[in-house]
Amino acid sequence: MNRSSLRNLTHNAGDRLTPSDPVYKQWIFRYTFLELEKDLGALGDITSDASFPGARNGTAIIYARAAGIIAGLQEIEYFLVTSSREFRSRAGDLAVTFLCEDGASLKPGQKILKIHGEIKDILKVERTVLNLLSRMSGVATLTREFVNVAPGVLVTPTRKTLWGLLDKRACVLGGAGTHRLSLEDAILVKDTHRAAYKGSLGEMLVKIMEQKPAGRFLEVEVEEARDAVIAAETYVEWKRVHKNAPPLCIMYDNFTPSELSSAVKVLRKEKHYDDILLEASGGVTQENITEYASSGVDIISIGALTHSSHSMDFGMEME
Repeated sequence: MNRSSLRNLTHNAGDRLTPSDPVYKQWIFRYTFLELEKDLGALGDITSDASFPGARNGTAIIYARAAGIIAGLQEIEYFLVTSSREFRSRAGDLAVTFLCEDGASLKPGQKILKIHGEIKDILKVERTVLNLLSRMSGVATLTREFVNVAPGVLVTPTRKTLWGLLDKRACVLGGAGTHRLSLEDAILVKDTHRAAYKGSLGEMLVKIMEQKPAGRFLEVEVEEARDAVIAAETYVEWKRVHKNAPPLCIMYDNFTPSELSSAVKVLRKEKHYDDILLEASGGVTQENITEYASSGVDIISIGALTHSSHSMDFGMEME
């Protein structure tokens, strides 16, 4: 398997982020039905109920007020259409017509979708729908900006998310990977694990691999180039003897581009480069990501994709 395929296998689990996955479905539920429940309170939308006491149908159009990447349509479809009717008891019986697809590039004024149903039901879900679109599309748009200037590497978010797996899904729609989805998804040995362990890095990695733990891959964070060599040597020797090791990724934390290039050259010299994946994390911006991408790493993880994105502006009008 080539490096590109391997990094997508380990650090891009975007195909799991659909309503058919029970865990992802819970994340959608949290930011749709639970948000709507909190918004309605005990009495519901008293303005819409008082304005439209009888049954009166209508259609609303949601449109983009800014350019960007659309994300969240899959989640809206689950929220308003395909979820259990039991969940939708307070949302009403609504139909949705989508006018574009997730991941599409939008222009200001472009129509996104239409919602059909009782007017008071449309109005009560308006803010929940717009909030979801604004958050996810803002993350997807920022992600696309990073991806566009980082050829040859897989850009991924970290777990510094505000909306959990919905943020990860938005990154995928922006052209990125996912990294690990949760603490059970993969092993990532960070500086805090190492400090608490107190033994050597090589000893710690052997102990972990001896337990044959669950997880799609094994990753270790290093702050010094020599620790990367130790991790690689330990892994290669273990794999030579036991042949059952998960894929290994070494994360260089807070290296400058020049430091990172030098560290990768060391692994090439030691002939370990072909056996592992390499990741850069920390201090990466849109201004310097191209330098990081040219260092020889496979993956660049960026917390800012999900903790520093701006919401994308959408509006809703009644036809």
